[in-house]
Formats: sequence, structure tokens, C-alpha cells
Amino acid sequence: MRICYLADGRYIHAHRWLRYFSRRGHEMHLLSFAPMGPEHVAAVGEAGARYQGQLEPFHLKKFWRTGGGLWSLKRFLSRERIDVLHCHFLGINAWYAALSRFHPFVLTVMGGDVCGPDWRPGREVRERFLTPLALRKADLITCWSHRLTGVVKNYSRPGVAVEVIHGGVDLKRFSPGPKPEYLRERWSLPESAKVVLSPRLMRPLYNLDRVAEAANEVCAEDPDAHFIFAFLPEAKDEEYEARVRSVVAAGPAAERTRFIGGIPHDEMADHYRLADVTVSVPSTDGTPMSVLESMACSTPVVVSDIPDYDPHYIEREKTVLAAKTDEPGRLSSALLRLLREPGLAEQLSAEARRRVEETAGYDAQMARMERLYEELLGNDECRVQSAE
Repeated sequence: MRICYLADGRYIHAHRWLRYFSRRGHEMHLLSFAPMGPEHVAAVGEAGARYQGQLEPFHLKKFWRTGGGLWSLKRFLSRERIDVLHCHFLGINAWYAALSRFHPFVLTVMGGDVCGPDWRPGREVRERFLTPLALRKADLITCWSHRLTGVVKNYSRPGVAVEVIHGGVDLKRFSPGPKPEYLRERWSLPESAKVVLSPRLMRPLYNLDRVAEAANEVCAEDPDAHFIFAFLPEAKDEEYEARVRSVVAAGPAAERTRFIGGIPHDEMADHYRLADVTVSVPSTDGTPMSVLESMACSTPVVVSDIPDYDPHYIEREKTVLAAKTDEPGRLSSALLRLLREPGLAEQLSAEARRRVEETAGYDAQMARMERLYEELLGNDECRVQSAE
């Protein structure tokens, strides 16, 4: 198959999908909807795909630029004889895909693009009209959690499959192991340190200001507690980062908090092993790979008390602790429980790892995606639409 992804070419999730299907012998292409640096272009190449440039920003007032971008996309799809067009994320990439009238068109909803059971397309004119159009034009929709499927089905065409497929955990890489001393030394952590790791993006959606508040409360209660905030520099909200840092600086966590930016993928598992607890408390979510990867490394997790999660993996008091971020003290109490009760931490992490190993493996998830591609290409209706 010749498969083209319209995705954010900076992100590890896109690289991992490209790598799997390239290794399976498929011809992979990527058009990014976000600006790419040389290191990102190199990462796409290392994943076995051909980088085909950046999509034109989607303008209404400068409609001729959007029209030119759409014409370039259609010409590329025809020239390279693409078999499947797959959008990661429901944004301008999906708008371009829908307007291209290319079939089969696959759309993956990840959780930050469709938020909560009452989600509606945004009020901005492009979102109000083009987001529903993209969902309606898709021949297959995949979601990163069961919760999202019900929302998406309200907008998809009757009879179009809406499947749950997430990025999958590399169980060979993410597994239990000893605490890595080189990271303890790198981040200047004492031997007695109890580490809380926050691996989510530095954006308001992920409530890192609430994690910072909890860090001050936890550090006031436990003199061995230390916090690490890891986040992609290119995807951060700088104003929000300043706010988070100011919260930490004003309290007892100031000397025991590290803001370390992005973590190379080959060191990510070691950071989970370094941590005693992982914290992930966004306002809405899908099936977060950071949580599943932490589980695979047997590091217990505190998550948001929200209904978005697939309970097979993220089940309160069975595989995780959950806390409401809008209720003072709840998050710090959950973190302190895991830091102070090793028996509870071990019980939760053991069950969480068992469930991740059972169904959340990278190979299993990608193999399902490959079968869905094959089914689409065997679908007569999609072939007719593509010919049109």
C-alpha cells in the first residue's frame, strides 16, 4: 500500500506509526500540518517515510492560498498514486482531506481535538462547517478511547466504522527495571528522593498549574518528595509555562522541582522507572500513551477524575488513583497516598501492567490498523468514491 499521513510531523506518535507500516513493506509519505525543523524531517526519514512538506495554513480571507494548498495536495495524491489518506488529529489537516474528495480517507481522533461527551465543533466559522464535514467524509474513524466513539458517531456517516485504536505501547522498551542512577545524577536527586513525574504537554488543558500547586503541598508534607516536569519545548504555551513556574517558585517545591523540557524517546522508559509516581491530570483525555507507558514500567499513576478513560486500562482504585483537580487538596492527597503506601502502589501497578500487557501492545494495535486499511481497500464503495 501507498499510505499518506497528514499529521504533526514533530510528534513521536506519527513517527511510530510510520515506522511500523514502513517495516511492513508499505510506502509511507507524510505531509505535516505543523512547522518542521531539520531534526523532525530527519526523524520522519529515519521512520522510513518520505517527507512531502508542510500543508498550507487554512485561510478563508486569503482563499487563493487555501485553494493553492488544496490543488497541491490533490496533485500530490494523484502523482504518487496514494492508496490511503490518513489524518492524525481533527484539525486543518482533516479539512484539507475532506475537501480533496480523496477516498479512502481515514481519520484518527486522539482526545485533545474532541473533548468530552458534550463536545461540539467550535464557533469559529471554519470549525463550525469544516470539522463536521471532515467527520462526515471519513470512510473510517479511529479513536483513542471508547468514550470518544459515541461523540464521533453523532457526526459520521451511517455505516462508517468507528473503531478504538490507540498508539500502542512498545512492551520491549517499556518494562519494569531498576532506578537508573545516571538520571538521578543528571537531575541532582538525592538517594532518598521520591520522584513524581509529570510527562504531559505544557498547556492549560493538562492542568500543570494544579500539579505545581500539589507539588508545594506534597513537598510541605514529605521532605523527600521531588517533582520533574517533562514537556516538549516546541509544543509549549510560554505564558502558561511562566505561570506554572511562578507557582512552584512561591512554595516549598521550589528547590525540589526540575523543569527538564523534552525527553528523548530512548530515555522515556528510564524516566518512568526513576519515578515513584506519574501524574497526568488533563481536563479531557483519550487513552494517553504516557499513562500506559508508565503502567508498562510498573510505575503507579494518578489521573484526572474524569469519565473519558477506557476503564479496562484506567480504573479507579484498581489500576490508578483518580483526583479532581478543581477540589483543593485532592491531587496532593492522592500523590501522598502512593508515596506513603508502597503496598497500595505495588497493587495498582501490578494490575495496571497486567492489563497493558494483555491488549495495549504496539504491535497488536498497529496490526489491527493494518487490517482496517486492507478492508477499506477491498470496499467497493471506497474504490468508486476514489475514482470519482
